[in-house]
Order: sequence, then C-alpha cells, then structure tokens
Amino acid sequence: MNIQEYFARISYNESHKDADLQTLTVIFQHHLWAIPFENLSMHCGETIELDLQATYNKIVRKKRGGWCLETNLLLFWALEELGFDVCILGGNCYEPAERAYADEMNHILLKVVIKGNSYIVDAGFGGAYQSWQPLILISGKDQPQTPGIFRFMEDNGTWYFENVKRKRYIPEESEPATGTPEPGNIRKMYKFTLQPRHINDFQELNTSLQLSPDNILQKKSICSLQTPEGIYALVGWTFTEVKYNYMEDTDLVQIKTLTDEEVEKTLKDKFGVVLENKLTPINVRGLPPNLVDMRYEYLLPLKTAPLRFSRLKHLCWRQPGQFFTASYTTDVKKQTQKTIPSFTGDMNLEEYFARTGYKGSLEKQDLETLTDIFQHHIRAVPFENLSIHCGEKITLELEHVYNKIVRRKRGGWCMENNQLLGWVLKHLGYDTSFLGAYVFDPHQNAYATLMTHLLVKVVIDGKAYIVDGGFGVSYQMWQPMELVSGKDQPQAPGVFRFTEKNAIWHLEKMRRKQYIPNQNFSTSDLLEKKDCRKVYMFNLEPRTVEDFRFQCTYLQTSSDSLFMKKSICTLQTTDGFRALIGWTLTETTYNYKENMDLVEFVTLEGEEVEKTLKEKFNITLDRKLVPVNVKGFYTI
Repeated sequence: MNIQEYFARISYNESHKDADLQTLTVIFQHHLWAIPFENLSMHCGETIELDLQATYNKIVRKKRGGWCLETNLLLFWALEELGFDVCILGGNCYEPAERAYADEMNHILLKVVIKGNSYIVDAGFGGAYQSWQPLILISGKDQPQTPGIFRFMEDNGTWYFENVKRKRYIPEESEPATGTPEPGNIRKMYKFTLQPRHINDFQELNTSLQLSPDNILQKKSICSLQTPEGIYALVGWTFTEVKYNYMEDTDLVQIKTLTDEEVEKTLKDKFGVVLENKLTPINVRGLPPNLVDMRYEYLLPLKTAPLRFSRLKHLCWRQPGQFFTASYTTDVKKQTQKTIPSFTGDMNLEEYFARTGYKGSLEKQDLETLTDIFQHHIRAVPFENLSIHCGEKITLELEHVYNKIVRRKRGGWCMENNQLLGWVLKHLGYDTSFLGAYVFDPHQNAYATLMTHLLVKVVIDGKAYIVDGGFGVSYQMWQPMELVSGKDQPQAPGVFRFTEKNAIWHLEKMRRKQYIPNQNFSTSDLLEKKDCRKVYMFNLEPRTVEDFRFQCTYLQTSSDSLFMKKSICTLQTTDGFRALIGWTLTETTYNYKENMDLVEFVTLEGEEVEKTLKEKFNITLDRKLVPVNVKGFYTI
C-alpha cells in the first residue's frame, strides 16, 4: 500500500505537506467524490473482509467502494500516513422505526485533532446525511454545509449527531395519494462517545451485517456517491440524482427506474464501478412507511418507493426510464406528497410483491408468470396457525389478511394465504375462482365431513389449473397443477396427481424415501409412512370466502381441531421446506440423494422458538407464543 496510489484513486493532486484543516477538508472531499458508499459485494456473492490490505485492494486497486467499516478504515490509514492525529470511534445509528438508537455499536467514524480542536470525519454514512467537511466537535453549534446543517449535542459524555433537511423539489408530479413524509425537518443520525476503538472491535459487526436476514443491507443493494453538486444513488433498480440548493432552500430530486441491463451501465457510467461478479439487485420494501433506511431517506419515504411492474399503471407509476415525481415541504402543517397508494391506506400490488420479493414481468397473464408469482409467495409467506397460540383471533376480512401477511410479515392458513393469492391474481387479470376442499384424515382413513380447505382455480387459454398456496410441508405444490385426471405431475416435492370420479376430484401425492440422520427421530409421528398419500378432495363449484366463516371459527375454537392441538409454522425454501411444530424444528431437503429426501430434526428449548421463528421464518410475533404439540396425526 502507498499513499500516492490512494491519491491517484481519489484524484487528489494538491500539496499535503501540513496536517492542517484545509488539507484534511480537501482530501476528505476528494475521497467522498471518488469512493461510493456501497454494499454490492453482498449481492454479487462476495465476502466483505474487514482487513486493511483487503479494503485497500478493493477500493484503491479495484476501484470499488464500501460501507462505513471500509471507507472510514481506508481514510483512517491515509490520514495516519499523512501525520494527522486520528483515532477511530464507534457510533450507534438512530432507528426511526423504533424511535431509538441501536443497542449495539453499528457505525465507525473518525476523530481528528488539529491544533487542540477535535473534528469528526465520517466518509461512510452516504446519502443526503453525508457531511462534506470535517465537523468541529462542539455541542449545540449549527454547522452549515452544502448538504444541509449539521449539529452535535452532548449529554453526560454521549454525543448526538443530527441534520437539518431542506425542502425537496421533484419534477413531473404524479397522481396524489394519502401518505405524507416523515414530520419535521431535523433528523437524528447517530450517537457516540469519545472512547477510542480498534478496527477489531467491528469484526463481529462486519460479519453480522452480511449474514443477518433482518439487516437493511441484506434487503437493499445500495451504491451512493457524493458529487460536486449533490448525490447519485442506486438502490435496487432505482437511480436517484440529487442537486443541492437547486432553488433557494430547495433540493432537486430526480428518480428513475432502470432495467436490469441499465443497472450495470449506470454503475460504470455514474459510479465508476465495474463488478467482477453478477449483481442481483434487490430492494425489499416492506419497511415502516416513513423509512427507506435512515441513510437513504432522500429517496423519499417508502410510500413513494418505485414500482418495477410497468403494467400496473393504476398504481400511478410510469414506464421504466421515466421519472417518478412528488413534492415536499418541511412545514408539517403543509406537507403534501403525490405518489402511489399509501402503505397505510388501500391495499396495493406493489406492496404485496415487495413482501414476496417478486420482481419479474407482469406483461402477460400466462402460466410462466403465474408459476413465478406463486413460487415467490410460498417461499416468502409461511403456512402457520400461530395466532391461535398467542391469543389472537384469525378473521377472514381481506384487508385484515392483507395487513397481517403483507404489512406485519406473518403467514396464515389456507383461508388467508389463498384468499390473498386469489386477490392478487384477479387484480392482475387472471381468470380465477375459489373452490372448497375436504382434507383427508389419516387417523380416520377418510375425508373430513367439513369443507375446511380453500384453494384457487385459474383458467389460462382454456386450461384449468389448481393453485394452492395454503397447505404447507411436503404436500405443498410448487407449481400450478393442470386439472387433468390420472396424469402424474412431477414437481420438486414429489409426484402429484389428480383423479376424477363423478365430478369429484381427488389430489394425492407420491413421496420419496426419507433419510433421517438423527435416528432418535426415525419413529417420529411427524414422519409420513405411506408412499402415496391422499391430500384432499373437491368439486368445481365456485365458492366465496363467506362459505368458510364457520370453518374459520371452528378450527380455532374446537378442542377437536388439529390446529388447537399443534402450533404450526412451515415455509417452503428453494430446496425443500422448514417446519416448526411445537418445539420440533424440521428441515427437509428434496432429492438429497437420488429418490431420497433429507429430513433433519431438532428439538428447541423455550427461548429458541422465538429466535427460530425470526431467523428461519422471518416472523416476529406481537404476543407471546405458547407452543403446543399434542401427539396426533399430523405429518410433514
């Protein structure tokens, strides 16, 4: 590593004889304008190493960017090489959704002392909250800069950092909606103490940020670069360009939705980034409505998150390549915004697709699109009855179901999952109807006498298909099934087949052999023993949700109901499924070996259940769960 190579990377050609404030400011600004804040490694299969040599190679030689742990580490090295009195500090970022600072230290910043004055130098925050000059460490002093006004406040040895925002002007207004931006124009950013830190204090954080599914950096591919006029930012497929003080006390914000091909070109042309591995852009929305991430709020609150699905023009979005528009004011009484439907108002398809992670085409109502939407649904939305076991009532009102699954990120049973799926498909223009089924009871060796299962029939080009996203475990189909009698329909979970007699249709499934590494569970009553299993029967009489209201109440109140006897949460994965029944977690991998599935069992302790629901099923319950697993006839 050498300082001249670093200077070439940031295009710094000026004198650096003195370790003074002017030199620090110019080097800092060149660093910001050359090195993006980005997490693209996470989304193109690379591991981010918190090692100075690795960081140097990545940023200086490969001309990449990095997040705060990388960009500030490199800047720390450079300033130290130049003789500055510099040390590393640790910050706790403010979390708007929680209205609190993070419990754990999750940000790195630098303190530089020049002639007895301390300055904070932070090149790793990105977005509109990125300072452009070193900030003198004085409590209560407004420090105006091009991005806005910054201020520190100190209380009992803890320093709080905040920013005052300007108004924003976004050209070409779209249709109005009910949402409003986050109130107020002062934004808390992070808190910190003056305790010196070492880079090794952040190793665990570096790992967790790359692995935790709840981390915002896992949910969004981000590349943000300061420019002499403002900011460039690419979040998922959304490219934003901000020009500071475009008009008096107003910033210009232009937002554009890119195609997959344009993403790579934009990274090269706007950010100077050429990736070695294929990037998978991601922009999971499903966060609190006034939050895109504390560092990217300049992309507008989440209510204005752009829609990739050009067919959904009724959502007030335009074709990729055109600008999305809205208006802002920092006067709370006068806040207005024109955008797509609110997250707190009407249901909308964009929010559902953000929940399932679907980013494909919606141009055609064909089988391929249906299959893709369906698979994203079953891999994102669990089949679960946990409400019964944490004191909540399950209701069938569509808006309640939508709020539960889409906004609260829960799952549901068939009447919830398939009702929501049916709503989505109908709004996309598919020919859909609900059907009612009678589930097979292995204990009685007979079909139930009560119609308790709701499924969806879809007709495409004159062919009927059954779409059922609400059965779970190994009996969950992965593709729409053509409604043809006697035809084997192989899928990843096994071979499914419909048979029809006297207008009554029966669904059955043939399973593979099972390999259970832990022989203590080889006789578990959760394991299916039969090679061919009847699943349910149904006819083609169209049903409505009203036909299932009694059953919905019965299943969550009757002592005879299976769902009263077992707490169930099951989620399909890309290679099998997970299931949590009571305290028993199973993970099944389909076709682990030829014609054999791998089934792994673990018995959880009480506290592990909540952790597993969060980590394996992405579920956080509002109330305390009481796991239940009364021995009985339920197989996975």
